[in-house]
Amino acid sequence: MANFTTEDLAFTGYSQTVDVSNNLTYNEIIERIYLDKTEEFEVVHFCNQFLERYKVPQTRISFQKVESLLQHSILENEVYREQLLDWIATNWVKI
Repeated sequence: MANFTTEDLAFTGYSQTVDVSNNLTYNEIIERIYLDKTEEFEVVHFCNQFLERYKVPQTRISFQKVESLLQHSILENEVYREQLLDWIATNWVKI
């Protein structure tokens, strides 16, 4: 999986309530079907997951583009991880 971190995020103000030192919590978040777009750790994991799954450049610019598309107003009420991945992939070149 791509290995970008919180230092690579373009936006600020995410919640940091997830304790990533607890492997059980980490695994639960990875396996979730929902995404909390306000949680810093979840957003980082989601962006890395997208870069790994789709054939896009594995760069910081691509990582931040995923993050930016995740914040798109059309996705304001979307929380399903797979739907978010699909929408970003479909709109990767359009937006």
